Amino acid sequence: MRYDVFVTVWGQDFVEKFIEFSLASQLATGNLPALAEQSDIHYHIYTDRQSKEYFEPALAELARYAEPHFYFYDEIAFGGGRLDQAIANSEPSTIKHNVQRITAQHMLSQLEDSAAILLDSDFIIADGSLARMHELRCQGKRGISTMLMRLDQDAAAPILRHNLSAHLSPRALVRLCLDHMHPIFAAYFVDAEQPTSYPSQLNWRVGQKDNESGVVTHCLFPHPLMVVPDSMGGKGASKYFSTMDYEYVLRAVADDDAIHLSPSSDEILICKLSPAGYLADNKIGDPPSIDSMAHFMLNNSNIRHRSFMAQAIRFIADENGEWEDCVGEADRFIEAAYKSLELTVGQLSTGDAATLLHLKSFLGPIEDFLSPQVQSRMQGWLSD
Repeated sequence: MRYDVFVTVWGQDFVEKFIEFSLASQLATGNLPALAEQSDIHYHIYTDRQSKEYFEPALAELARYAEPHFYFYDEIAFGGGRLDQAIANSEPSTIKHNVQRITAQHMLSQLEDSAAILLDSDFIIADGSLARMHELRCQGKRGISTMLMRLDQDAAAPILRHNLSAHLSPRALVRLCLDHMHPIFAAYFVDAEQPTSYPSQLNWRVGQKDNESGVVTHCLFPHPLMVVPDSMGGKGASKYFSTMDYEYVLRAVADDDAIHLSPSSDEILICKLSPAGYLADNKIGDPPSIDSMAHFMLNNSNIRHRSFMAQAIRFIADENGEWEDCVGEADRFIEAAYKSLELTVGQLSTGDAATLLHLKSFLGPIEDFLSPQVQSRMQGWLSD
């Protein structure tokens, strides 16, 4: 078997952060080393030429388990020019996701008889996650998705820097996230003091806020960790139009039964390490209700996302607490939200173009899904 790993990162600070935390976690015994015993690994790094030297200290260790490949932005065609030119002329707020989409599609377009492992440069991967991913692939899964926790980098980085390996077991990493949770993750709790205005996931606490055993999560857009595009995917094997978590695995793998959403951090766990101020200007929303979630899902998801949202995910620090009660409460909320959504759809008027477009986005094939990125591009047309 073969795996093709993707990551894009540039700039000295970001490359050094990637090597110190993300790549170091990938080199834990149960990740790339375990994967290398069972398969061939090609590691694709997309960056700019100036950043190549910052990777050098880590390349010898990486090369023990994978064959590194570098691709430079000035070599990649984009928009009648080169990607490095587009980066220089882009809005800072959109650069990262646009570069990730373009470079990921560049790698995916060359994929043959392999599985893509899609990474962000700020991922910390719990030890054993990639070995479990391989087991699932051997069992016939073509897509493996996982929901992420998010760490406050300002608080957690010094702890990880002191002893990264001590925090790479799944339960230790969940505990670190509970103790040093990023505000973005905190905003998804149903009882959040400052709830998110974009509830693409909902969190329920297991235990009290100051003594949590873990978190139960339901989500619409988990990260596609591994994808083996199938013949039914067509152009979906390499093309997507948003960030990769919105739609890529659903475009590339036609059969929902072939897509595995990891139900527990004990199986697969990835945490993002983000500065405390990252997206600090996000709007604060109202506490989620059944009807508001129904409205959100209708206008921001596709019917196939229900296979993700319907599944409870457990982030486990310990087994204390009323886990089953919490899972039951979360499940009932999501089921009620989808029942409310069905009632809403039955009552909608189809007399205007915008309503028809949103209904097609929700009820139609994933190719018709209007992600936030696509909606923003169409906003002027929709408002006419």
